Amino acid sequence: MNTKTLERRPTLAATMLVVLVVAACAIRLRGDEGQTNTSASDGASVDPLAAKLAECRSVTYEQKNALSECRKAWAEKRRQFLGQKAPAPSDSEPPQAGSSLFVPPKDESRLPSGFPPIQQTGKE
Repeated sequence: MNTKTLERRPTLAATMLVVLVVAACAIRLRGDEGQTNTSASDGASVDPLAAKLAECRSVTYEQKNALSECRKAWAEKRRQFLGQKAPAPSDSEPPQAGSSLFVPPKDESRLPSGFPPIQQTGKE
């Protein structure tokens, strides 16, 4: 063999190694996509909360009843995610402080007090 052929072998070996690594990564990534899609579709059919949340993606502001149900589903999912205990079921009580549906009363301390009302003058 001549010296020129011997000098090309390390370059050829490095090129082949890069091609093998890229092929292995491509095969691995393609295999992961199929598993992710099948597991996501199986999980949605088993979990009714996930199905409800999927329906809530298309709810508009005008759909009041569906919107209130979606808020309950979102609150339940948030409660599960944060690992909190389930609250006692009671729809008649207003939401308490700390609840995701609780809106604090308006703070009126910034409103001016003690000033006389503005009077209209006779000029128009």
